[in-house]
Amino acid sequence: MRVSGSGTCLPLLEILTKEYGNDRVDFVYLPGLHSGGGIKGVANGDLEIGAVSRELTDEEKALGLDYTLISNDGLVVAVHPSVTIDGLTTQQVKDIYSGKYSNWAQLGGPDIPITILDRNEDESAKIILRKYVLGADLKITPKAVNLYYEPDMIEGLQSTVGAIGYFSLGYGLSQDVPVRYLALDGVEASVENIKSGKYKIVRPLGIVTRSDVSAEVRRFLQWATSDEALALIESQGYAAAR
Repeated sequence: MRVSGSGTCLPLLEILTKEYGNDRVDFVYLPGLHSGGGIKGVANGDLEIGAVSRELTDEEKALGLDYTLISNDGLVVAVHPSVTIDGLTTQQVKDIYSGKYSNWAQLGGPDIPITILDRNEDESAKIILRKYVLGADLKITPKAVNLYYEPDMIEGLQSTVGAIGYFSLGYGLSQDVPVRYLALDGVEASVENIKSGKYKIVRPLGIVTRSDVSAEVRRFLQWATSDEALALIESQGYAAAR
């Protein structure tokens, strides 16, 4: 069973398929194609499963595809461990990304220059950050370092003193990524706060398949939305879609 798509969703799918077992189905992971590539791959018959970190557009639904939501994953604003602050306000994040602040001391932190890590405008993480935090019209400072893949963002946050960025909360918790997760407007990024609705910055992680899937794929989908799978998802730090 060929799998590819969103680099944000693939780690969660790997958790699920590992538990499901290659003795039941032989899962083959192909290089990440982003959500759009995963969707196109399924539509063209090149993939059995597409991993996506957004919902389908009307045009994509018209291709004869089915979408299965498995997690409402938090998008967390995070900093390098050198930045000894616990949280920021929405306005402070906007001011950082616009270039108003250049040193963490201006925000009550250590005397360390701020390194801004960012993503492309068409990436789901950036779309969600703009929707809930930055706003549609905020001009990002040209000093920001633009990163194409989420693993690059995570590596940058771990290795760059003074860095700020954003990525999947579920991935961070499941992999115990050693960065500082920031509260936003006083609300901690956590599975509990996502489920209660207190933490708003979330994006859907889901699976795309053809409507005429094989029995093998259908059995996996049924298991992936079972109570057993949902409990596994939450045990790994992702907020399961119930």
